[in-house]
Formats: sequence, C-alpha cells, structure tokens
Amino acid sequence: MPELPEVETVVRTLRPEIVGKSISAVWTSGIALRMAKRLDVAVLQRECVGATIKAVRRRGKYILIDLQRGATRSAGILVHLGMTGRLRVQPQRELRVKHTHVVWALARKQEVRFVDPRRFGWVQAAPDLDALPEIQALGPDPLSDLDAGELRDRLAVSHAPIKAFLLDQHRVAGLGNIYVCEALFRAGIHPTTQARRTQGKAALLMQAIRDTLQLAIANCGTSFRDFVDSTGAPGKNIEALLVYGREGENCFQCQAPVRRAVHSGRSTFYCGNCQIR
Repeated sequence: MPELPEVETVVRTLRPEIVGKSISAVWTSGIALRMAKRLDVAVLQRECVGATIKAVRRRGKYILIDLQRGATRSAGILVHLGMTGRLRVQPQRELRVKHTHVVWALARKQEVRFVDPRRFGWVQAAPDLDALPEIQALGPDPLSDLDAGELRDRLAVSHAPIKAFLLDQHRVAGLGNIYVCEALFRAGIHPTTQARRTQGKAALLMQAIRDTLQLAIANCGTSFRDFVDSTGAPGKNIEALLVYGREGENCFQCQAPVRRAVHSGRSTFYCGNCQIR
C-alpha cells in the first residue's frame, strides 16, 4: 500500500501539471470501490465541473485537491490510493487502461485518471476537505506536525507494541509497514516492545522516522510492483531499504541475518542483534 513518501511523490509530480487548470467534465466507471461503496457521482459532478484546481496537498496517506468555484466558493477532491491506486495525468488521446474508475477532463485535452485494479482506494468530493471525518480522525503528520515531545507523550500512555502504535493512523498519520520497519531499525527498537517503554527513545525515534521518510521521498517512493507517480515513473527507494524485504540477508550494521516475523497478518523485518527487546 502506498505510504506517506509515495503519496507525497504523487502530490509533488501532480501539482505542477494540474494547478491552475479547470475541470470541464467528470467520468466514472460506475463500479464500487472501497468496501463495495459506490462513489457519489452527483456530488463529484457538482463540486468539480467548472471548478479551477488551486492546490494539491497531502494529509497522511490522503491526496487533497483544492478547488475554487467562482470568487467565493471552494471545494475539493479527496483521493486515497488504497493498495493499487494510481493517479495519472495523461493525454485524452491515450487509451484508458482497464480498471480506470474516475477521469477528470482538463484543458488542452488532458485528463487526470484514477486507476485501481483491486478497488481498495477511494475518491470523494466535498465542500470542505479538512472537515471530512477521515481527515479529522488523523493523528499528527510526522514531517510537519509531530515533534519528539508530543511523540513522547503519546508513547507514554500506550501499552500497544511500538510497531502497532506507529501504524495506527489516529496516533501518527501516514506511516505504513515498510517505513515503520525501517524507522524502528534506525532507532534500534524491537518492533514488539511496548510503546510506553520506548518513551526514553522518543527523540531518537522521531529522527529515525523523519530520516526514513525524507530519504524515501528523495528517492520518489518505493516500488515493488504497482506504485508509480503521476507521470508513470516508478520509485527508486527499494535499493535504500535497510531491513524491509531482506529476510535472511546480512544486516548492514552487524552482519547478522535479517529476521522476518508476522504480526497482525503483516510481515515485520528486523535485526535481532541491533533491535533487542
């Protein structure tokens, strides 16, 4: 599933292509997306058609596209990529690939296309994106809103394993399985350690999270199979991963084999020597 760096990469590549352009039409496949829920096409049409795109931003793993309708009225589009979602800018003349579910027509015969084979993603239009329950429920963003002091306070009251704590979007927004494994390795914290027992390492963990995310953003995200940016280019961060996906390979720090365990149905990669519980 695309995590914060992949979503940020899409936002950064999408922004210069669409900001300032107007939306002339919206097309949908009519097929339900996340949780077999159908899109509210009437609201998409009402809020998008005739609007001008004024900004593209990220909140956690959500892409937020801000729209301007006339001099006073604003609206927006929320996009979640789910597991296999792609948001591409393509010429109108190019054939729409299978599993294209939403298309926004722009000027100069360009289109923004949302493609999602597994249909775990979501698209929604609303007058006020920041007031949506999905956005209101998010915890602080680790690159802009969260600091070591607040992280320490949040860790202190949690009995959850630290990996589960960091994956909880209500506690920290945007982190996923890949980058939590990477950040915990950088901080030398075992993934099953109780969160409250790591509060003494809050500053180290905060720095590890930021370093992990910033490196991945600089490398345009991690592509194992599905992820591409809005131009269709895959990410290059797979070569920079320290533990994720490296089961049995030597740890870069101590040469012990990287281990893999399954926690809550997800693979966890760590070094048993460098990350002692």
